[in-house]
Amino acid sequence: MRASIFLAVAAGVLSPAYAQVVGKAFGMAAGTTGGGSATPAAPADIKQLAAWLADSTPRVILIDREFNFIGSEGTATSAGCENKDCPVSKGGQDYIGTLSCGDTARMNPIASVKYDTAGTKPMPVGSNKSIIGVGNKGAIVGKGLRIIGSKNIIIQNIHFTNINPKSVWGGDALTLGNTDNIWIDHNKFSLVGRQFIVSGWDAAGRVTVSNNEFDGATKWTSSPSRATGCTTSRAARRTTAPTRTAPPMSSTPSTTSLRT
Repeated sequence: MRASIFLAVAAGVLSPAYAQVVGKAFGMAAGTTGGGSATPAAPADIKQLAAWLADSTPRVILIDREFNFIGSEGTATSAGCENKDCPVSKGGQDYIGTLSCGDTARMNPIASVKYDTAGTKPMPVGSNKSIIGVGNKGAIVGKGLRIIGSKNIIIQNIHFTNINPKSVWGGDALTLGNTDNIWIDHNKFSLVGRQFIVSGWDAAGRVTVSNNEFDGATKWTSSPSRATGCTTSRAARRTTAPTRTAPPMSSTPSTTSLRT
């Protein structure tokens, strides 16, 4: 169930007091300020959203509606494969490309896998950004964020969803590498082809992941079951207190009322 940031609305204008980050970063990411006191603003369209995310200007970016990237960059096809024990015909995911296809005892080749291009090209995010969902409307659909070499970023109250969910290697919601001071708070993640949050290729620095919902319910899966062939409709999972991952990341709750 999605909760929301309750923004004061008067005559259709957001109150500046509420069009900002709710609460303060804590745990490993304590001191993260994102876009700080920059004037909150909502992008006009997906093109402007991508431009604002990538630039070097400190910003408070309001995700005040669904920004849908599906179809915005067309579709592509590639050779691929499927798991023999969980084929596409039974609800299995296909695999884009040949990286996961080498084990011929386990995988069947597929001549052509079709996918949405936008999902495989996440948006780069520059330093000093607050990316904030407005109410229960804020969603980024069909495309993730790539935070590489950037610092001081807050991502709060956004639903990331529908990133090539039927395809492994179809895209990730958030990718972190060579980062520092990242607060990922009260977001929802669902229907993502590969991973909700990715790190590990490079140091992720100080990151707090707090009170997020990781919804594993799906029509497609890469996890074969000996009993049924494919295991789908996995239950939702949330980050809760006082769980903490191995350093340098932490996963603990905030005291604000955003999502549950």
